[in-house]
Amino acid sequence: MSKVKVSVCIPVYNCELYIKESIDSVLNQTFQDFELIILDNKSTDKTIEVVKEYKDPRIKLFQNDSNIGMLGNWNKVMTYASGEYIKILPADDIIYPDCLQLQVTALDNDTQHKISLVCGRKNVANEHGKVLFTRGFSRKREQVDGIKAINKGIRSGGNIIGEPGVVMFRKDVLQKTGGFEASIYYTMDLDLWYRMLLHGDLFVLPEVISMFRISSNSESVKIVKQQKNDLKNFTKKIYSLKKFNLSWFSYVTGLFSIELSLLAKKMIYRHMIK
Repeated sequence: MSKVKVSVCIPVYNCELYIKESIDSVLNQTFQDFELIILDNKSTDKTIEVVKEYKDPRIKLFQNDSNIGMLGNWNKVMTYASGEYIKILPADDIIYPDCLQLQVTALDNDTQHKISLVCGRKNVANEHGKVLFTRGFSRKREQVDGIKAINKGIRSGGNIIGEPGVVMFRKDVLQKTGGFEASIYYTMDLDLWYRMLLHGDLFVLPEVISMFRISSNSESVKIVKQQKNDLKNFTKKIYSLKKFNLSWFSYVTGLFSIELSLLAKKMIYRHMIK
C-alpha cells in the first residue's frame, strides 16, 4: 500500500460535541491525499460512537486500553502516521477547506528541504464557533530563518506560530526532534516548534487556514492561571540554551510581553467565550 502525502492526526478524549465538525473539516479538504488518524484516549462519552458512524476508508480509528494522559496521547497518535507530512488537529478545532493544499504546496515547493514547518493565520472562536479575532505570525507570505522566527516568537510573549491545528511539519524533522514534552506544560507545542526550527526555516502563509476554539472545557481556559509562569519559565529556558541563540533584547521584551498578553487573555476568557 502506497504512503499518503499527509497524515492528519486527531488525539481525542471526551469530545463528542465537536469531533464530528473536526472530522468533517478534514474530509472536506480540497487536497485529498491524506489519512485521518484518530486516537481515542479512553473517552467516557459518546466520542467513539460518533467516529464509528463514518465509513470513509481514510479514517483510521485507534483506541487506548487505558487513559495515558494528554501528552502520551498526542505523541502516540503520531506514531501511526505514514505520511510525508504531519498535522496534529485538536478534536475541538477545525481546518478550512484549502488548509492542507496551501501547506502541502509550500512544503512540496521546498525541494531543498530548508523548511521545517508551515503555519498560517487562525480564527479564534468561542465554544459556539463565533469568531472573536484572528491571529498569526504575520500577514504576509514569507520564509523566515528558524532562529529569527524563534526570536520573534519570544518577543511576542506567546505562541504566534500557532496551535497544532495551524501547523504542518515534515515527518523526518519530527524524527530528529522527538515529540511533545511537557516539562513546562503550557508551552509543550511551542517547545516542539522551536526545536524543529533548529533544523530549518518557518514558512508563513497569510491565509486564515484554521479555527482554534476556546471554551469553558478547553485546556487553555483551565490552565489560564498557570500560563504566565509557564511562559516565563519557558522564555528563561530558551534564553539559557545557547543553541537557540536568543538575544538579550528578545528575552527582556518577551518577559514584558507575557504580562500584557496574559492580561488580554484573561479579559477574553472572562467576557467573550460565553
